[in-house]
Amino acid sequence: MRTFHIPLDERAVLLEHGVPVAALAPGRHTFWTARGRDVLRFKLADLVFDAAPEVRAVLPSGWFAEATLGPRQRGVLTRNGRPARYLRPGTHRYWTIDPSVELRVFDVDQPVPELTDELRAVIPAAELVDVTVLQFQRGLKYVAGRFVELLAPGRHVYWSYPEAKVAVTVLDTRLQQVTVPGQDLMTRDKVTLRLTLTIEYAPSDLPSTAHAVADVRDALYLEAQLAARDHVAGATLDELLEGRDALTHALHARVQPRGAELGVAVTRVGVKDIVLPGEMKTLLNRVIEAEKAAAANVILRREEASAMRSMANTARTIADHPLLLELKRLETLEKVAANVDEVRLVVGKDGLAALLPGKPVD
Repeated sequence: MRTFHIPLDERAVLLEHGVPVAALAPGRHTFWTARGRDVLRFKLADLVFDAAPEVRAVLPSGWFAEATLGPRQRGVLTRNGRPARYLRPGTHRYWTIDPSVELRVFDVDQPVPELTDELRAVIPAAELVDVTVLQFQRGLKYVAGRFVELLAPGRHVYWSYPEAKVAVTVLDTRLQQVTVPGQDLMTRDKVTLRLTLTIEYAPSDLPSTAHAVADVRDALYLEAQLAARDHVAGATLDELLEGRDALTHALHARVQPRGAELGVAVTRVGVKDIVLPGEMKTLLNRVIEAEKAAAANVILRREEASAMRSMANTARTIADHPLLLELKRLETLEKVAANVDEVRLVVGKDGLAALLPGKPVD
C-alpha cells in the first residue's frame, strides 16, 4: 500500500510505471499496489505549466486553459485583477482552477496599455521603451534603426521586439555655448596673439543635428577655429584691435552657414579675449602713452593760443576806448574791497583835489 498527500495549492497526476493514468485532486490518496506507482506534482502558484500530451490527456478540462499567441501578440496572466505572469508568442497552458485567473492579450502594433506599477513589474524591460521628454527637450524615435518621428515633450511608451526594436534619443533644445579657448595666431605683420572665442547656438533641425555629424559642438569648434586663423592671418594687429566688430562679423558669416548645414542656428560668434605677448603689451602701452601725451600737448597749445588771441582782442579794445581801463580798474578795486575790512588810500595834495573837486585843500 502507498499513500500520497496532495496539498490544496497543488495538483498531481498518478503515474504507473511512468505512464499517466489519473489526475489527483487535493487530499489523501492511497493505493494497494505500491510498486511502479508515483505522482507528478504541479504548483498552482506558477500559473503556467508545461506537460506532455499524455499528461494533459488525464487532466480535467476545467483545470487549465490553452492559449496561442501570435508573433505580434503578448499576454499577461492576472490573478484577482493583479498582473502575475508575462507571456511571449507561442502556446501556453495555465491553471484556471482559481476563477480569478484571466488572460489579457495585447497587440504590439497597438498603443501600450496604461502602465500600472504592477503591470510594469511583470513586463520585461527589453519589451518596452518608456521615455519622458522634458519641456526643453525633443525626442528622436527610431524603429529598427530607422528614424520615424520627432517626439514632443511628454511621456512616450512603445512596444519593442526583435523585429522592430525601438530606440529614443533625447536632445536638448536650449541655447548652448561653446568656448574656443586661446588659439595662438599670427597676424599679417608677424605678431603672435592669443584669441578666445565664444559661440552660441540652438538646434533648429533636430534630425539633421543628430544625423549630420557625430558631435555638433566639435564641428562648430573646428569651424570657428579655422575661420579665426584665416581672418587673423589676413589682417594686421592694428586692424584687428581697431576693427573688433569686423572680426566678429567675419567669424559669424563663416560659422553660421556651417551651423545651418548641421541643423543648428548660430546666434552669435563673439571675441571673448585678445591676449598679446608681454613685450608687445609693453610696446603698445608706450605707443598709447606717447599718443596720449602728444594729444595732450596739442590741446594745451590750442588753449594757450586761444587765450592769447583773447588777450590781444582785449588789449585792442582798451586802446580804442581808454574809459574801459578805468572801469576795469574800479572793478578790480571792488573785488579787493570785498575781501578786506578797511581800505586806506594815500594820495598827495593833487590827488585829493581830484577826489574832492570844489573843496579848498590846505
